[in-house]
Amino acid sequence: MSIRLLKGGSIVPHFDENGLSHEPMMADANPEARLYECVLRAGATWEPELFGFREKIQMFFFTGGDGYIEAETQVWNIEQGVFVPDYDRERIVIRAGDEDVHFLHIIGDLNDYDRKTMSRWCIKLPRFRNFEQCVQYTEGFTGDAGSNVTSRLLIEGRAFGRWSMGWNHGEGPTFIGEHIHKHLVQWYYVLPDGFFTYIAGGKKEDMEPGSLSYTEENTYHGSMSPVGKRINYIWLELATNGYPEGPDGFPGL
Repeated sequence: MSIRLLKGGSIVPHFDENGLSHEPMMADANPEARLYECVLRAGATWEPELFGFREKIQMFFFTGGDGYIEAETQVWNIEQGVFVPDYDRERIVIRAGDEDVHFLHIIGDLNDYDRKTMSRWCIKLPRFRNFEQCVQYTEGFTGDAGSNVTSRLLIEGRAFGRWSMGWNHGEGPTFIGEHIHKHLVQWYYVLPDGFFTYIAGGKKEDMEPGSLSYTEENTYHGSMSPVGKRINYIWLELATNGYPEGPDGFPGL
């Protein structure tokens, strides 16, 4: 199967004694990734498990609610955006304020390719980035093709070896043209005000808030959104066998 889809709203929260719901999403899609849809009840706190440098990567994308993230050296107010801890070098605590905090928790495996690539350069951690703080980019099948979609890089490619992450947003009518990735598998997670049609592997699927898709390599895919709706989702990519080497000897596209 070239694509999988989990409809938004299909996951029922189950809260533990600390006020956290941490539910797996599409657990059998790819053995190297674990994605969780999470809710932290108002007034509750959670201290996530941390992983050593080059052992695993993890990211927290916050979709709604209020509160803050506390590390040993910095504090960030919670808003829509991605937080990446500094592995196990700094303890972190997520604290919900007057509203429940909703977020996506991602844990990814690392292999020898990742560790070799990460030895060349790594982003400064911990860090929190919202939409406006992330690098904007465009591709031939979006902005260059006349789409109004704005694309941002949440996790710069190669910073975590084979893993990268981004955010696409555009008011309908708009589109992301059909394209293909020869070396990447992709997850899309739709944000609370997103609604669009995902075209992948010859199928059309309506994507609503909270929907998650998984698309395998070598699958043509694109998106379109009508008037009054919007494309608004984050994507997670895994270059399963690494990126092909560029002319400079470094990983290329």
